[in-house]
Amino acid sequence: MTTSILIAYFSHWGHTKQFAEKIQQLTDGDLFEIKTSRFYPEEHDPCSIQAHREQLNDDRPELIDQVKNMDQYDTVFIGHPIWWYREPMVIRSFWAAYDFQGKNVIPFCTSGDVGIENTEKDTQKYLPTATVKTGLRLGTHAVDSSVPEIKEWLQRDGIKLIKEDK
Repeated sequence: MTTSILIAYFSHWGHTKQFAEKIQQLTDGDLFEIKTSRFYPEEHDPCSIQAHREQLNDDRPELIDQVKNMDQYDTVFIGHPIWWYREPMVIRSFWAAYDFQGKNVIPFCTSGDVGIENTEKDTQKYLPTATVKTGLRLGTHAVDSSVPEIKEWLQRDGIKLIKEDK
């Protein structure tokens, strides 16, 4: 069985992956991990310095895997951590790799304290032919305690919940 929902995510420390997996449990969508061959340090400060340098230089890391049959998806969730107040540059690489015309795109992210507003604006800017829906930002360690909020957000964006949380 094919689904019309894709949940694509980039997760460096595992928090966004956990968020993506929760969306998948609730929607039965297909998961896709956005990967790059670029190394990011595990320690926060060196990773942050590298992420900032990438933003300043508009340096977009190369993707090492592609979504098969992107055309089958009507709705694409795109998730990531917040790095320097917005999406990591690998997300811009992902945006550029596909035609999002006519698709519903729903951003989601994890962050210690920065909101999703810049990512929502950037998604609209870089994907002008997509319908960008309201995103959701969760605290870095808040996925497990945020299931009711995730369900409400999905339903607000018109997503039918396929499965109840286990």
